[in-house]
Amino acid sequence: MSLIKGTQAEKTNVCMIAYRSIPKFMNRLKIAQSLCRQNCNVDFICILDDNQQPEEKIDCVNIIRINGDHIRKGYADLLKNYLTFIVKAFIKVLDLNRTKRYSYFHIHTPPDFLIVIAIPFKLIYGSRIILDLHDMLPESVESNLRFKGSSILTQMAKIIERLSIYFSDAIIATNSYDKQIISSRNNVNPDKIFVVMNTPNLEQYTIENALKEDYGYDNKFIVLFEGTIWKRRGIQTIIDSVDLLKDKIPICALIVGDGPFMQNLKDIVTEKGLNNHIKFTGWVDLKALSRYISISDVCVIPFLKTKVNERGVPNKLFEYTIHDKPVVASRLKGMAQTFSEEEILFYEPGNADDLAEKILWCFKNPDKVRKMTIGTKRRYEKEYSWDRMEKELLRSYDLFGWKCSL
Repeated sequence: MSLIKGTQAEKTNVCMIAYRSIPKFMNRLKIAQSLCRQNCNVDFICILDDNQQPEEKIDCVNIIRINGDHIRKGYADLLKNYLTFIVKAFIKVLDLNRTKRYSYFHIHTPPDFLIVIAIPFKLIYGSRIILDLHDMLPESVESNLRFKGSSILTQMAKIIERLSIYFSDAIIATNSYDKQIISSRNNVNPDKIFVVMNTPNLEQYTIENALKEDYGYDNKFIVLFEGTIWKRRGIQTIIDSVDLLKDKIPICALIVGDGPFMQNLKDIVTEKGLNNHIKFTGWVDLKALSRYISISDVCVIPFLKTKVNERGVPNKLFEYTIHDKPVVASRLKGMAQTFSEEEILFYEPGNADDLAEKILWCFKNPDKVRKMTIGTKRRYEKEYSWDRMEKELLRSYDLFGWKCSL
């Protein structure tokens, strides 16, 4: 496949920007790799983490990392880090654009205001801007800072979102519910919004298999969560449900990942005397993650009911699915619109009793669980596979008269 203009194939320069570490955030890199396969030259500007080179080529993507203080001690520090990154990234893009003249800027949020890096090139050179909304800024502000919808900061976030969408030529949403939200509060043509879900590319994602015995979990019923550990992700609900089940079934919960709330959770586990039932692995690479998922019996998405969680469809939902694992998830709109009651088990967000009941049902009904996972996998293959999502991604570029050669 290649991205072509008219009938003559041409190399197209794309500048991709994210305030994230690459390749740790594989979903961003996956999109860049898809564009590379369409005859694009992609420069990906991102943050520089410890033990990384300032520049690196991953497959066909040119990774350009911006040095700076990315340690977050609070929201004021985070804002300062954002602004520092924006200034340094703009200077880097200004230098690169002299020889490459970018046709497209692909902006990965958060934050939405990363788009200010690309706006001057749109106004002066006519570059196109793709705004990839991985998170919704107003919902994030309201959830993380605990301000009500009428607060000044939430209203400012809505203004930033509106301006970002105004300067964008196409918008990518991670699910259909997000598309509804964007359309409802912004003056934007729905045809300019494309749904590209965070599903794994199975050509790049290798499913690893392991045995429980490899980790010393013989005869344990493994409950797994993977991802960044924030308070709003509700992982304490898993801890509380394990406490309810520890004398009923041979349960062990694996918390795979790291984040700012991890030490708090470890303290809770110690306080409850659950160190033999709950294990924290820390951050692991994709192969190790796949092995952990392979030994699990149930995978959980325990998100609390917040504005930002309500609209999300996390990539872990699909990672669990491709491993043929049953999913127990909080009943939130984004996920409930993606899979049905027959495909995943929903429970009331934050309700440990309800979660424990669903886990216990899985333990007692392995045949019904297997039938459920087959249906979930079938739905994924039919509607949510990366082959389908990639076509939608490329359609967002087709909006400008460029055609994808399939």
